[in-house]
Amino acid sequence: MKSLKPFAATRTTRRQLLRGAATAACAICLLPAAQAQVDKWPTRSVTIVSPYNPGGTNDVVARLVADRLQKALGQPFVVENKPGAAGIVGSGGVMRAAPDGYTLLSGNNGSMVVQSVVKKPSPYDPATAFTPVAKVADAPNYIAISSTVPADTVGEFIAYTRRNPGKLNYSSAGSGSFGNFMGEYFKQQTGTYIVHIPGRGSASALNEMVAGRIELMIDPLVLNQRNGGRIKVLATTHASRVDAYPDIPTIKESGGPELDITGWFGLFGPANLPREVVDKINGVLQGMASDPEARKMLATAGLVPAHLPGAAFSNLIKEDVKRYDAIQQRARIVVE
Repeated sequence: MKSLKPFAATRTTRRQLLRGAATAACAICLLPAAQAQVDKWPTRSVTIVSPYNPGGTNDVVARLVADRLQKALGQPFVVENKPGAAGIVGSGGVMRAAPDGYTLLSGNNGSMVVQSVVKKPSPYDPATAFTPVAKVADAPNYIAISSTVPADTVGEFIAYTRRNPGKLNYSSAGSGSFGNFMGEYFKQQTGTYIVHIPGRGSASALNEMVAGRIELMIDPLVLNQRNGGRIKVLATTHASRVDAYPDIPTIKESGGPELDITGWFGLFGPANLPREVVDKINGVLQGMASDPEARKMLATAGLVPAHLPGAAFSNLIKEDVKRYDAIQQRARIVVE
């Protein structure tokens, strides 16, 4: 019996090979066109999502960045506010957007790091679900205590707290807030025991301290009451003194340990954002640190220019996630 020739199979295989070759050829032909689109970016309007309500600090940063990019690159950069779930709603929308450079995110360590740590399951990994484009500014915080506490420096406050474990309270904007993490980190690094009384926002927490019911708060909002006689602002959490408040020492200068509890604001894109787009944006943003007008606008919002390009910014985020996760695990911070 004669064996059958594999004619049909051979014909099918040849067709598949020809089809595959044609597809590959088309893809190769499209590569120069795709690269040309990236090189010419932007050719139309770009949206920068701010995942909070208008008027806040994140919104100020988003609009400043949009203004500088629009002037430098010649296309409209439009800020779109998408608040919800402490920044997760707007951030998630950008995460799912096409990585073409036309949808960006103005985020901060609260929406990108804190929320990814306290939310279980985590809504996203900020180091992999996004492309960190650039850190734009640092957000110094300030350590303030009630005027009823017999201390005038951070060192004296730590000593007083150690002599009175569990008798003092601190407040924040709420459980799981950045202020909550800062308070717990302060306790862990100074060996003190202070009870957390969560507020309903930073303003209500500050009112409690002004009323004498709270002894400690770490928040930029405390500056609003620094001359009222009810609180004492002891130090800034920034690595160096802030130009806008040169009389406020650093934690170390005030007798405390070196603590890194400064927030930040930055720009992100969806994962796999083209390197050319990232580099083009950084070419514009790196000049903001020496721009007097930009420095003034950031200072008005309590911020300090602090440009950090993509790769270095990504490393900072990874380090922050590890640090905040360790704080959360030790303090067992939960969102109420």
